[in-house]
Amino acid sequence: QERQQLRDQETDELNKLRTLQDKRSDLGGSLLERLAGDLDEAERQRGARLDKRDHLLRECRVLEWTLPDTAVAFAERREAARQYLLQEGDRGERLDERRFALKQQREAAMAAFDAARREVAALERQRSNMPARMLALRETLARAVRVPEEKLPFAGELIEVKASEVLWQGAIERVLGGFAQSLLVDEDYYAPVSSYLNSTHLGERLVYHRVAQTPAAVSRGISAGSLIHKLNLATASHSAWLRDELKAHFDYECVDTLAALRKAERAITREGQIRHGRTRHEKNDRFRIDDRSRWVLGFDNAAKLSLYREQAANHAAEIERLRLAIDAAGSEHKAAQARLLACNQLANARWEDIDVAASLARVDALKAQIREEQAAHPDLEKLDYEIARQRRVYELAAELGNERAAAIKLKEHRRTELMRKRDRLIPERLSLALTPTQQSGLDQRFSAAGGELTLDGLDMTTVSVVRALGEETRTVTAQLMSLRATIEKRFGAFVSGWPAEAGGLDATLASAEDFFSKLERLEHDGLPAFEARFLLLLREQSDQNLTRLSTQLDHERKGIRDRMSVVNDSLAVAPFGPGTHLNIETRDRQLDEVVAFKQTLRASLSQSFNDDPELAETRFGVISALVNRFSSQDSEDRRWRALVLDVRQHVEFVARELDADGVEVEVYLSGAGKSGGQRQKLAATCLAAALRYQLGGQDRALPRFSTVFLDEAFDKADAEFTTMAMNIFKTFGFQMIVATPLKSVMTLEPFIGGACFVHIKDRKASYIVPIEFDEASNRLKLAAAPMNSDETAVS
Repeated sequence: QERQQLRDQETDELNKLRTLQDKRSDLGGSLLERLAGDLDEAERQRGARLDKRDHLLRECRVLEWTLPDTAVAFAERREAARQYLLQEGDRGERLDERRFALKQQREAAMAAFDAARREVAALERQRSNMPARMLALRETLARAVRVPEEKLPFAGELIEVKASEVLWQGAIERVLGGFAQSLLVDEDYYAPVSSYLNSTHLGERLVYHRVAQTPAAVSRGISAGSLIHKLNLATASHSAWLRDELKAHFDYECVDTLAALRKAERAITREGQIRHGRTRHEKNDRFRIDDRSRWVLGFDNAAKLSLYREQAANHAAEIERLRLAIDAAGSEHKAAQARLLACNQLANARWEDIDVAASLARVDALKAQIREEQAAHPDLEKLDYEIARQRRVYELAAELGNERAAAIKLKEHRRTELMRKRDRLIPERLSLALTPTQQSGLDQRFSAAGGELTLDGLDMTTVSVVRALGEETRTVTAQLMSLRATIEKRFGAFVSGWPAEAGGLDATLASAEDFFSKLERLEHDGLPAFEARFLLLLREQSDQNLTRLSTQLDHERKGIRDRMSVVNDSLAVAPFGPGTHLNIETRDRQLDEVVAFKQTLRASLSQSFNDDPELAETRFGVISALVNRFSSQDSEDRRWRALVLDVRQHVEFVARELDADGVEVEVYLSGAGKSGGQRQKLAATCLAAALRYQLGGQDRALPRFSTVFLDEAFDKADAEFTTMAMNIFKTFGFQMIVATPLKSVMTLEPFIGGACFVHIKDRKASYIVPIEFDEASNRLKLAAAPMNSDETAVS
């Protein structure tokens, strides 16, 4: 009803307004309205022409021109603008090209400045004259192979031109420039350096020399005018090698004339021409010979640092000059573009668009005509007032109606939303039945949310309660996950520690019932009794076996010493040299693996009477590891087993040569440092004594058959040793069968009762030729016997 009343009131006010407007039309108001419209259009046109004229006036100021006030003068000015466009159209392109060239020059200057700055930084960091890129390369290499940079010097860092020879420095730099930038690598660092360089892409050319500590070569003479005399070498570990290298490869004669250059074998001139030999000459003028920035020799870089600082300052000044030139060119280009744009605007303008005077005349004429019409109809002014007042009344009524309609529509929308929400909640409320616990918990949470529960605040309160429930749910879930992880970790420890008892169970919560069943069985099956039994067996069985093993090893080692005493008894009666005999001493070898094995045995036995279960498990783990290694078939374990159980490898033998008074004459350790004959003498003496021991010791008589076969006998021994060795074997009562080269036959004749030659044909067939023996003279009858280098005498 309220909406309809507002509509009726709005319609009444609108009808009153229309009635007044019709009455005004009858009194001539239509003509005035048309004239008012024409006046508005004329004033709008005047404003547009004023704006256009102001715009063209600004463009003329850019061109430093005046804006004409007549159509003829404006046409002339527009033609001048067109001519300017035709003449200056390509000026912008020329300015662009100039700016581009300046920018390229500035980029080149900035690159040169950056290069100079890098050189300055490198020279300030190190006293070397090497280029920054080579220093950076060495720094990377030294860091990679973990070697101090000073251990990898460049050759040029150890060479300088004498101050008195500075006029020759440019030429000397050209000769030594490549060699000066090569690295010198000691023998100790050669392997890691070569490996790194081989596997790394350097992006740079690098030459390095392997500097070995070799005896100095015989120095050849160099002439007084040699380049080498103009150099100083730094005092360093590489100085000797460097001096030899310079003499070998850079002995160039420094000559003052071309005639001297042509006569010398190898020479240089101050101008940088180099003669490398009889035919090859070189003149490298890619850079000036006096360009000090290219010089790399010297112990100190102060001069080069000053030069690069000066270059950096010059490049910086050039960069600033080019920046100002670019800015000036940019301003000029901007001004030229502004002039071209102004000419374009002026060339496209029309006089009708800026003729403000004509617009002013029309506005004045329309105003005069309106005043005449108003004077002719005096009632129109009062009617216009009533129309304006009625229009305001109508607008207020319409505004009020719109406001009331909007409020009513908002309330209807709110009512619709509430009804829809009610319809949606009714089925949910009817289908969901809360338990008393749920209802109580929700009531408590909604009460704790604070404030009075209203329909408008219900959603916010519900969101708060749901968020709190979510937080509680996440907290409880995290606690459950933590407990689950803890339980499964315990299950996993049981499975890994007792795989046999676990029986293939998965360490997950799903297998909890099976784990608990095993726990219950363990608790009721008398586990403490099994543990006590385990400790008893571990203490008794392991101790007995370990003690037996340790005792057996000690017994075997003692047996070796005991047997060696018998051998020494045999050696005491066998002369080794004039008035001397041998005595063999047994020493323990401190092998790391054997020592570790013995320590393990001692540690296991030392804790045998300790009833601490944790220590017992630790002992069991050590013993189990030993047993597993003893039973392993792995090649490394077999080698270890043979080493720790074979007591023969736990000792070493030292032979001492003693005189009749027991004074030590010589010591033999495995024959090291002795000649071949001495080693054979030592081996033969020890062999004879050992064989005597094997045949029953010193106290027992020799058996009737005690034959010794020697192949390749005495091939490195002299006649004196051969005689002595045979006497040793004879003293011990051995019968000797000896295969020896022909050179030893004469020495062996007093000890043999027969002989034969073994003849080998084409290394495929062997033949034996008996040799007759003269019993009376104890000599072989060799006259009839063949004597050939391919034959061996057997006696």
